[in-house]
Amino acid sequence: MGRSAPSWLATVLGDAYTLHFWPPYGDPEVQQAGHYTGWAEAGRLNRRLVDHALGRGARLTQVQREAGGTWVVADVERGVTRDRETQLKERGASRRCSVCKTSRDIEAGRITKDEALAKWPAARPADRSVLREIFGMDPEPEKAPEPVRESIPAPRPEPVSEVPPDIDALIDVLVAGWKAEAASPKGAEAEPELEAG
Repeated sequence: MGRSAPSWLATVLGDAYTLHFWPPYGDPEVQQAGHYTGWAEAGRLNRRLVDHALGRGARLTQVQREAGGTWVVADVERGVTRDRETQLKERGASRRCSVCKTSRDIEAGRITKDEALAKWPAARPADRSVLREIFGMDPEPEKAPEPVRESIPAPRPEPVSEVPPDIDALIDVLVAGWKAEAASPKGAEAEPELEAG
């Protein structure tokens, strides 16, 4: 029998989700866990999935990570109460899991592996990689690196060995003007005073 949720959660809406483990956790000779079903308050599903990925989620997802396994989000039911999570856990996941159903469809020849993968068009690259492995597909071919185009360097300007006399004269005039302005009482008042902090 599943654990009962606090009474205040009976009316709070959220998302019930099922994770499909890959590979299944545990010893195939004894018993394996192939799924985890959980619940998150509305708007907090992504945060909950991050918690699982970082080892702060359920103990089962922690040990799955520690064993070197991973998972994909197989199904999400939105707008349900915590009671729905309990119902889903009591019924078991393998019969309702969309990844398991798709795998069975591939094995029965009802769909191709490419058609199976197309059911998850918005999957992140890491999840697509796991789905490819689950469905018995080769890894996604790596994209060839973009060809490097040879760049032709811009011509370097010719170094100027001496300053032309007209530029030299302009610099002298500017420097003399700045010195005169700084020495005048009006120029000294224009400088801001620093206040002691």
